[in-house]
Amino acid sequence: MNKDKLSLIPHTPGIYLMRTSSGEIIYIGKAIDLAKRVRSYFTKKVNTPLPSVTFLSNVKVVDYIIAESERDALILENRLIKKLQPKYNVLWRDDKSYPHLKVTLDEDFPRVLLTRQIKKDGSKYFGPYHNTGEIKKLLRWLGKTFNIRQCKIDFRYKNLPDGKRVQGCVYYHIQQCRGPCLGKVAPEEYRKNIDKLLMFLEGKYTDLIRILEKEMHKASGKLLFEDAKIARDNIRAIDRMFEKISFREANQDDIVGHIKITRALSQIKDCLGLPKVPVTIEAFDVSNTYGNQPSGSMVRFYKGEPDKNNYRKYKIKTVSGIDDYSMIREIVERRYSRLIKENRKLPDFILIDGGRGHLESARGVLEKLKLKHLPVASLAKSEETIFIDDKQINLPQDSPALLLLEHIRDESHRFALKYHRERRKKVWGRF
Repeated sequence: MNKDKLSLIPHTPGIYLMRTSSGEIIYIGKAIDLAKRVRSYFTKKVNTPLPSVTFLSNVKVVDYIIAESERDALILENRLIKKLQPKYNVLWRDDKSYPHLKVTLDEDFPRVLLTRQIKKDGSKYFGPYHNTGEIKKLLRWLGKTFNIRQCKIDFRYKNLPDGKRVQGCVYYHIQQCRGPCLGKVAPEEYRKNIDKLLMFLEGKYTDLIRILEKEMHKASGKLLFEDAKIARDNIRAIDRMFEKISFREANQDDIVGHIKITRALSQIKDCLGLPKVPVTIEAFDVSNTYGNQPSGSMVRFYKGEPDKNNYRKYKIKTVSGIDDYSMIREIVERRYSRLIKENRKLPDFILIDGGRGHLESARGVLEKLKLKHLPVASLAKSEETIFIDDKQINLPQDSPALLLLEHIRDESHRFALKYHRERRKKVWGRF
């Protein structure tokens, strides 16, 4: 974690709000000393029930609000948690129904398992975790990184399984397991990897990195370059978890406004069946006067806000007469063929101003460019109907999702009309 970023946080009472890259608030906490409390998440074991690994790897922004006193911070924390219901605040109040990671410390060669039952069996439990899919990915990463056995075989060091049964283990042959079932490693040596894994799960990142750095230098000094590389890669993996986190001061009005946008984006994802929250949305429209000075626009919204540095104007080149469908095809193709050529990031969602025909025009271009996976919809002005795939959706007029889509659609229309009028004025000397 960049210490310069952390130094910006004041030593005052307040609350902190942890957000994902899409802006979703996932945890709210209070502190007598904001600087010390937030720093504790990234420099030592966290004295809270937070599952450090998956939780902190999702955090990209930490907002903080300064309070007059500890009492004021407590009141504000309670009010915002009740209003916003951040998933991790709710999750940790009712953790029995969610999956946990279980480290089987009662075994000679401990494993890491996924479980929903917590027992007093000598094992160590971490969690709860909100996303089962993500935690399964973490399980695989932990096994590979720390060379922890991933099999379900129950055995002891003095009672190893039949060699014929286990010698074909794929994890052993691809060097993701040290082969304890084959007697290749003693429990004491294996336990060193378990200790590192526990430090990782407990959030003791500073201590773990210090140990890994010592191992890296020691291995390098002995010319064991492969071992040194493994230690180095592990250090980099831990550092990457936090290198893109930013910190900023906010106020209650900022939070309320951001919440509305975040909820609208989440609702767009759910209502339209998108694969993920549309953090980046690009919208297209065309404008002409009886086919004269045909113009197009592309506006980009990032986290629900206009990203005006990435607005684009298009002078229609290949279409004559009144043919909105062909104009849409032209500007969509020009936009995304360029992004592909320049190897630039594509949007999460595309919105077209118009009806079913406008949507099909854009979809045809995306298929041609082999971008069929990109979600695209159109929004017709008359009934405010959303067309997506082979469906049409009518949301309530006060729906946050519809209001945001209308705002984006209207902004693309305004920008296209403005450019068309500029061109028309140059030719005719008037609007």
